[in-house]
Amino acid sequence: MIYELLSNFEQYKILTPQAMGLLAARLPELDAQLPCGKEVLIEDKLFILIQRYNSRPADAARFETHSDFIDLQMLLDGEEKVYYAPSAGLECTSVYNPDADYALYQADLARAAQFILKPGNFAVFLPEEAHLPSCGNGEAVVKAVVKIHKSLLNG
Repeated sequence: MIYELLSNFEQYKILTPQAMGLLAARLPELDAQLPCGKEVLIEDKLFILIQRYNSRPADAARFETHSDFIDLQMLLDGEEKVYYAPSAGLECTSVYNPDADYALYQADLARAAQFILKPGNFAVFLPEEAHLPSCGNGEAVVKAVVKIHKSLLNG
């Protein structure tokens, strides 16, 4: 898991030079006025989802993991709390769905690290890293979720 300022984005190009090179040019252009939807940068490998929603109570949500895609999440407007925990030891509540690339786990907030995601920073969750985003007290949020296929990882 990476939690960092958008101004330091360039230092992470080593992880996936092709994807991060495209994103370094595109992410600073994203703003909260964009319509919800999907922007494909590399077919089936790299895309940006623009989402609008109200944050939710953490105790009513579940952790998620992905197997095929890395999540890069950044807020364009609003603020939310995000939880992170090792997936080992979490109770699986919804087995892996390969079509949607996720599994869900019972929220064990006592074992989780937490941080605030807001405009100007981003978080990266590698495959199999359990994360619980979108938490708060009902605040309106505009988020960009970048999906990076694991085949684009360097190495």
